[in-house]
Amino acid sequence: VPYYVANSVVVVGEDAVLLVDSSAGTNEARALREAIRRVTDRPVRYVVDTHFHFDHALGHAAFPEALTIGHDATRAGLVLGVRQPTLARNLAGMTGRIAGLEAETEKDEIHKARLRGQATALETYRRQLAALTPSPSDLTFGQSLTVWLGDREVRVLHLGRGHTAGDTVVYLPKERLVCTGDLFNGYIGYMGDAYVDEWADTLGRLAALDFETVVAGHGKPLRGKEALPAVQACLRDLWRQAVSFKTSGLSAAEAASRIDLTAHAGRFPRLAEKGFEPLAVERIYAVIDERQARAAEK
Repeated sequence: VPYYVANSVVVVGEDAVLLVDSSAGTNEARALREAIRRVTDRPVRYVVDTHFHFDHALGHAAFPEALTIGHDATRAGLVLGVRQPTLARNLAGMTGRIAGLEAETEKDEIHKARLRGQATALETYRRQLAALTPSPSDLTFGQSLTVWLGDREVRVLHLGRGHTAGDTVVYLPKERLVCTGDLFNGYIGYMGDAYVDEWADTLGRLAALDFETVVAGHGKPLRGKEALPAVQACLRDLWRQAVSFKTSGLSAAEAASRIDLTAHAGRFPRLAEKGFEPLAVERIYAVIDERQARAAEK
């Protein structure tokens, strides 16, 4: 698939199903619904959004009978629809990606056909997103709520801000399993809506839960908590350097070119070279500016 597809988790109870993240769009969610039916005939009564990003929370329409649950801030993001900055940015970028795929001069016919198929799929998805009708969470919460699927306890928790303002984890204490969305994927991910300095502390509260298995927003399940400290250390280092460069008067672009996270490359190989994503640094600068503006108003 030429676009991101996030993990969805199906929690089966005695007489109902709770779904964690409804997928990247209505078409994708319909396929997910069919897959669930092959596992169980119990109805999907709850859909929990781990956050508002388009690859996780745009499949609500495929589960009209379900109660959708999200943090207050997640609902606020979903209400914006295509006006939400991350979704708008990705929509704009898809046009260029489609043109690039269509312009490929690959000679191998099999590969060329694959690229054309990717371009067609991405254009179909782009149109689906562009026509999106916002579908915000039905039920919102601030810190926690518990859903009981018969005798199966499902805790829905907001441990703090990190990847987004409304990051939600779904914790099954008996099974010692936690679904983390993109709050924790075991690597340094997208930061376009992040609160980088708060993120590390939120991961500390995640580590305090008693779990053995992590089903993250992307990638294969993780075992244990061993990867958490490395992610926390990298986030704190990034924030410290960005603040220092901003205080020195450097622009976000200049700071991005100078940030040096090579000390963390042993765990995160993509950090082996100096420099970091400008969008992430722009976001850090924006968060600092917002806090300073609020402080000045008091």
